[in-house]
Amino acid sequence: MMKAIARLPIFWQTLLLLVAAVAVVQGVSIALFLYSPPPRPDFNRLSDIAETLAGRRLDRRPVRMPQIGPLGEPRDIMRQREDRQERQQRQERGNAVRERALSVATIPDEPKPDPDMVSDDVFTDRLASMLDVGDGDVRLFFEADQRSNMPWARERNVLIRRGEPIFFDTVVAGVRTADGWRVVRTPPRPFLPRWQRQMLQLFAISALVLAPFAWAFARVLARPIRRIAEGADRMGANPQAPPIAEEGPAEIRTTAHALNRMQDRLGTYLTERTNMIGAIAHDLRTPLARIAFRIEGAPDDMRQKVQGDIEQMRAMIAATISFVRDTGRSGPMGPVSLDALIADIAATEAEQQRPVTAGAIAPITVQGDPMALRRMLQNLVDNGVNYGGAVEITLARVGHMAELRVSDRGPGLPPDSIERMFKPFERGDPSRNRTTGGIGLGLSIARAIAQEHGGSLALKNRDGGGLAAVACLPIGD
Repeated sequence: MMKAIARLPIFWQTLLLLVAAVAVVQGVSIALFLYSPPPRPDFNRLSDIAETLAGRRLDRRPVRMPQIGPLGEPRDIMRQREDRQERQQRQERGNAVRERALSVATIPDEPKPDPDMVSDDVFTDRLASMLDVGDGDVRLFFEADQRSNMPWARERNVLIRRGEPIFFDTVVAGVRTADGWRVVRTPPRPFLPRWQRQMLQLFAISALVLAPFAWAFARVLARPIRRIAEGADRMGANPQAPPIAEEGPAEIRTTAHALNRMQDRLGTYLTERTNMIGAIAHDLRTPLARIAFRIEGAPDDMRQKVQGDIEQMRAMIAATISFVRDTGRSGPMGPVSLDALIADIAATEAEQQRPVTAGAIAPITVQGDPMALRRMLQNLVDNGVNYGGAVEITLARVGHMAELRVSDRGPGLPPDSIERMFKPFERGDPSRNRTTGGIGLGLSIARAIAQEHGGSLALKNRDGGGLAAVACLPIGD
């Protein structure tokens, strides 16, 4: 199933994800609507206020009711039904945790109303009658309910049920006692009522249920895009890199196919170009040999100068052929121990009495062509010895990369000419002439080999003088 979805176009995958998300959210909303009880508003009856002020349960006084109910019911039947409803509601209220339960306090002075509160003499007299005290010993203030649907209406009422007022908003009531005033108050409304918190919890659960599916869809969409980006990066570093896998949505497969075709065309172009350069360099050997043969009869001073130029041209041609032959053509890849390679080259250099030493070397293995990596390191060592004198080689692990440094204490390079040193046949300052080094292909070959292995090569001036060639190669698993 997932494989079939992964091959769909990105448009349809995104549409499926959005439809699934909407379906889950709507399913949760419908379930809440069908199975969740409606939120019951928190309120206080006048009798609740009286019982809290008295600190005990009071007997209910009968309320005059009409003999016949509004629907024509007999008085007794209607009273029985309402009494059952009231008992059930009181039982529910007793079992539930009240969010705005009345708080009780004793203060020396009589309670004062809040700015938006009003008072009603009828309700105050009724409360005094319930408490069996005089009217002057009772205070009752409340925020009346806004019953009108019009936002600009100013009509304010209190809901009356069976002759007893019900207060949905804040109430302040007090009764005079021997110790002062016993005051009850409705606490402020919570920022989120209980039923809203329950709704938010259920919606959070639905989001958690949807999250794994969204994560799976996102991975299905992102994996081929990430692979095609990695493949394009490998292709930019090494034209001979393996082709990009053509998988995933239709758009990604089309892009991967186009990149693979571009890589094939670029590879063909580079092969033809290098073959042409190699053929030209090879063919130049013949006229050079004829020139060398014909110059034999020339005067000694002229013959020696021309012979020097011929040898120089032969060296350049040989280096060019080697550069064309070795770059862009990787040998068999396998695990290569860089620390062993460095130790071998350092030992060989010591036998030839060249100033090459191995510094801090970490045991690191990479995947690569051992012959190409040896040539890269040898070129860096030769470049450092020829132009910087003594050379020190170090190897360290930096994240998932192996950092190989070949450092010298030579004159260094101007910062604006460091990158130019990697161009073929490019040489540095005049002291770097052909008598002290090659023809300017060593660094170009070394960088090409590093890039073919998915790495990089850079030159950096050292503090205190000198130059460091830093090659970074990915570490194989």
